[in-house]
Amino acid sequence: MTYNARTENAQPRIGPKGQPPDRNLGLNVAATATGSPAAIPRERLFQRIWPPMMIGVMFVLEVAWIVFLVYSSIALVRFALVRFFF
Repeated sequence: MTYNARTENAQPRIGPKGQPPDRNLGLNVAATATGSPAAIPRERLFQRIWPPMMIGVMFVLEVAWIVFLVYSSIALVRFALVRFFF
C-alpha cells in the first residue's frame, strides 16, 4: 500500500502491467505498522515526527532570539550610560 497525503487514505499500489506487487519482495506494510517506529514506512514516520520536531526547533530559536535581544539591550544601555553620562 502507498500513502496518499492528499486524502490520507491508503491506496493499493499496482505493479508493472497492472499486476499487484510481489508479496515476497517486501513486508505487508498494513499488517506491520502497529506503532513501532521500525515498522512504520519512512514517509508516514516523517509525517508523524515532523510537527513536534519543528515545534521544538522553533521554541529553541525563539528562546535564543529573546536571550540575544535582552543581552544586546543590556549592552546598549551600559554603553550609552558609560559613553554619554560618565
